Formats: sequence, C-alpha cells, structure tokens
Amino acid sequence: MNLLTQSLAHTSITAAQLWHQLEIAETTEEVDRLLQSIWHNQEKQEVAIDAHAELANQIDAEITAIKARMQFLIELHQSAIDKLEGWRERLDQTVIYFNQVGAITAEIVGKQHRITVKENPPTCEVSIDPSQLPDEYRRIETKTVISANKKAITDAWKQGIPVEGTKVYRRRKVIYSLLPSNLPQYQASTTANVEPLESQLQPTKKRRKKAD
Repeated sequence: MNLLTQSLAHTSITAAQLWHQLEIAETTEEVDRLLQSIWHNQEKQEVAIDAHAELANQIDAEITAIKARMQFLIELHQSAIDKLEGWRERLDQTVIYFNQVGAITAEIVGKQHRITVKENPPTCEVSIDPSQLPDEYRRIETKTVISANKKAITDAWKQGIPVEGTKVYRRRKVIYSLLPSNLPQYQASTTANVEPLESQLQPTKKRRKKAD
C-alpha cells in the first residue's frame, strides 16, 4: 500500500480500496464500473457517500500536488533553457562583432562548416504616436466586431423567449463537504508530516561514515 492509499485508509477503507482498483483500470468503462459499484448496496449508502466524497477530495489533492511539482520542474528547466539561449545569442553576437570591426569577412569557411553574416529585411520602429506622423505615413484601420450578447440571450431564455441559433442550459456540479460534527476528527486523521517539495525532488545525500 503506497503513501496515498495509506492516507485514504485513515478516513475510508472503501475509498482506499477503490483507489487501488482505479490505478489498475485500463479503460473508462472499467473506471465507470468501479465507481458505480460502491452504490449497488443500498444498505451501505452512507459508506458509499463517504467513500465517494473522500475519493473526490483525494483526487483534488493529488492534482494540486502534481501541478505544484510540475511548476517546480518547469521553473527549474526554464532557468537552464534561459542560460542556453543566452549562450546561443552570444555566439551570434560574437561573430557579428568581429565582422563589424573588420576582423572577419561576411563569409568565413572552416574545414567542415561555413559561417555567413547576412542582413535581415529592414525593421521599422515607431517611437512617437502614429497620429503625429505625416498623412502619407499613416494608415487608418476601422474594424467592426460583432459578438453575441449572451447576457441578453440568457435573460430572454429566463422569460421563456427562445432565440434562434442559440442554446441556453444549466450544467450540474457536485459539491463535497464535511458534516460539521466530523470536521475535527477529519483534521486529526489527515494530519501528516510532509516534506517540502524541493526536498522531495532533490536526491538524498549519503551520510559519510565516521572514521574509527
């Protein structure tokens, strides 16, 4: 049993067992069958309710933890990418510098590679308000944007007035909450010592044995 299922087992054995089964499920049909199975026994509906809610909470927590780890790795690798891109840019700037001072020509040839310095197409930058430019250097663009007034359409739907070409509907959402009497018990059962994210991702250093 891994740490996650151990944590679940503190609050719901059924949820922990279901999580283990979900991990080995291979299709969405199997997942649906497993999730529906806990509701088949009407005599244990309270158990099903608690297991379902505990599973939802654990999934949300796991998603949050994975996203945090992913963000940490993105930031870690982004710094490496930034450094490499900086090196790459300085490579080009070094060639351009030596070409500008006349140390190398616009085309140089080694034993296996050729390096060529070429002029890019002209780039225009405007540092003043375009309205201050002479008429021949200004371009006036008028754009008409037509968008649906969804609020008006929804208001009409509420009044029983259908709008052709539109569809108004309500989605259902599921809300999981603890009963007030169970909140202290839940907090006590889920308290655990969790290592910081950085320490989880860094390799553990081996302790040196003291010399006799």
